[in-house]
Amino acid sequence: MEQILARMSEESAQPGLGKAAAIPEAWKSHIATDLECPSCFRYGAEIVRAGRSKTDGQVVRQAYFRFAKSGAGTGHHPFCDFAGNVPAGHTPENLVLFSTAKDGVSRAVRELVCKGIALQVFEQRDIRAMREWFFRQKLESQFVVSLEPKLPGWLESLKRYCHWNPRRPLRRFVLSDDVLRIPDFDFRAAARAELSLRYQPILEELFEKKVFIHGMASRIEKMATDFQDKSVFDPTVLSERYGLTQNFAEFIYVNYAPLAKLGKDYAPLASLKNPKYLLAFAALLLFISDWQPDVAVGKFARIASAAVPVDESLGNVMGLNPFHDFEAWETLKVLQGLQDIEVPMLTVKEEMEVWITDARRRVGLYQAYDPQAHTPYPGCHSTE
Repeated sequence: MEQILARMSEESAQPGLGKAAAIPEAWKSHIATDLECPSCFRYGAEIVRAGRSKTDGQVVRQAYFRFAKSGAGTGHHPFCDFAGNVPAGHTPENLVLFSTAKDGVSRAVRELVCKGIALQVFEQRDIRAMREWFFRQKLESQFVVSLEPKLPGWLESLKRYCHWNPRRPLRRFVLSDDVLRIPDFDFRAAARAELSLRYQPILEELFEKKVFIHGMASRIEKMATDFQDKSVFDPTVLSERYGLTQNFAEFIYVNYAPLAKLGKDYAPLASLKNPKYLLAFAALLLFISDWQPDVAVGKFARIASAAVPVDESLGNVMGLNPFHDFEAWETLKVLQGLQDIEVPMLTVKEEMEVWITDARRRVGLYQAYDPQAHTPYPGCHSTE
């Protein structure tokens, strides 16, 4: 906000505005027709000045641009990353401020961006063009979220406790009373086997469709809740480009010393503190190379090898990581395509405990718990 007002003051040969001075109407009109949203590219920006305390004059609300549905403005597009009730200064997770260098990764990537612009490998307009390309992808490829939010967590638990191996089909053994009374009989293993058989069709489908939920269940659950019955971007149209970007980002990491020293060779991207900067840079080079990896590698080599002064002001631009939450969205869509699965009332662990309790009671190995003694009666064995 301060930058645009200072620039307009300079261009109009007018003194700078004071904290409480009104913004000239001509300036407002120019801003509304000149500035565009960096995500949906609509015009109609309005200035909202910083809010200050009446007692001490301290800033209590950051200044920002508002794209309201008033006057000449049509507001943000519904698919815009800034649509909805977002706070001032909000930066969507898929947008990357190359101007912000807070750690080793962001500093290294910012230097690459500045050098790339200085060498004219790409321009700031190329970065804008990539954001617009991605927005068009979002508009053209959509699907409606209908996933039951509790399903991802239940499936993750099912895969944790149960198993299915296509090379060794599950076999049901008759668990007679004599079998259950075997000394040190593993009731928990038996419960896993029973539940694996019970849910075998689901486990088979998860295996066949290569569904991996580990570590993403809570994120997918939140997305399914937040976007239930809403149309969202279908990321599967970018699957091939996602793979290219991941591979290229790892190549840059391995072969660029300022980045290589920040992670681990066995997990190049996962070990980096803030990989979105690197992914955004890799995607940019691929984008301006028409997604041809060898061409992108050549551009990277030119930038990394050049000994040119770094003008950090060239990095004052907002980049894009088009693959933020890619795997979570991709998995969410796959889960929606599974056969109808009704999430049980009990968790998988609770189902196992019920089976174990019933089996032990059946053969007289389970007795009531004495809460005063804090220990089971004789004959009651722990199932943990």
